[in-house]
Amino acid sequence: MEKIILDSAIKFGAGRYRQEEHLLEQCGEEIARFSKKAFLLAGNTAFSVTKDRLLPGIEAAGVDYTIELYQGPCSYEAAAELGKKALHLGCDEIVGIGGGVIMDLAKATAESAHLGCVNIPTSISTCAAFTTMSVMYTPEGAKKDCWRYEHELDAVLVDMQTIAECPIRYAAAGILDSMAKKIEIQNGKPVMLLEDNKIDLFSAYNMAVYTYDVLKNYGPQAIADIREKKATKAVYDVTFINIAITGVIANITKSFSQSALGHMIYDGVRTLFTQEAKQALHGEIVAVGLFTQLYYNRLPQDKEALKQYMLGMDMPVSIQELGIEGTEEQLKALEDYLIDSPYVSPNEESYALLHEAMKQMLRD
Repeated sequence: MEKIILDSAIKFGAGRYRQEEHLLEQCGEEIARFSKKAFLLAGNTAFSVTKDRLLPGIEAAGVDYTIELYQGPCSYEAAAELGKKALHLGCDEIVGIGGGVIMDLAKATAESAHLGCVNIPTSISTCAAFTTMSVMYTPEGAKKDCWRYEHELDAVLVDMQTIAECPIRYAAAGILDSMAKKIEIQNGKPVMLLEDNKIDLFSAYNMAVYTYDVLKNYGPQAIADIREKKATKAVYDVTFINIAITGVIANITKSFSQSALGHMIYDGVRTLFTQEAKQALHGEIVAVGLFTQLYYNRLPQDKEALKQYMLGMDMPVSIQELGIEGTEEQLKALEDYLIDSPYVSPNEESYALLHEAMKQMLRD
């Protein structure tokens, strides 16, 4: 299990955040604030859908650049290799272009090379573009640990048309990943009170309540609009919640107390069932894990409403739909993984509650 070492300073996010239509064409001006030669680190699909709008602006801003297309997990090995390559090529800024893996890898590459980072997310599937940490994996794709940074990103630049044209699966996963913060911060508590919690965590919780309510009310409309590739107000609002506000929540809690059993189930799935659930998105796994989290919070009555909300977004609602059979042995392995975490109280009552909670992920 990862040893958590937290810096006492809170880093709220990015030095600059812009979220607009037609922003790809202006990204060069933003990158030029930090760079004379940028190392563009992108996924294949993300680069193919952004390059025609992005590169002319970078060139017009007088920024030289090199392009690195990457397919694979965000690992220390990859970050070190890419960081050395960026320095060898004379680059002075890492620019990530893509989904959550590339966002995390861009930050890790920048950290490895002691350079700054600008992130240009092409989906709202996670808040990774904005958080001051990266989730790190082995080269094979199993979860390893989290790399927490002592500084913020230079900038996060979100082009709304790119977001509107991304498949709804990524938006839905991001919506549930953001909604998870409220449920997971409550870990083991049906009610959150200031007198029982530190002010930073309680503040993050109340921000999470706000994000949960906005996404509950406007998430379905945003999904409907993205189906039609329209960058509407609902899409704009949900994008801001998924990236910026959820990122601030994560950063206030130092990317630790804002997650609990839902994200630990994600870690366990990636570690124990790396191949079986390879195609499942981060937010999809977390969302299924929320059924366990709700039961552990002693709020089982909230499961059905969440399940119906997820079904309305065509999301998986069971561990089987993630690609895992859901046998007793598999659930026991995940349960043992959770017990060895800081989110399960070390007593028999808690263990019994968790044991029953694990069954909530199974297909009804």
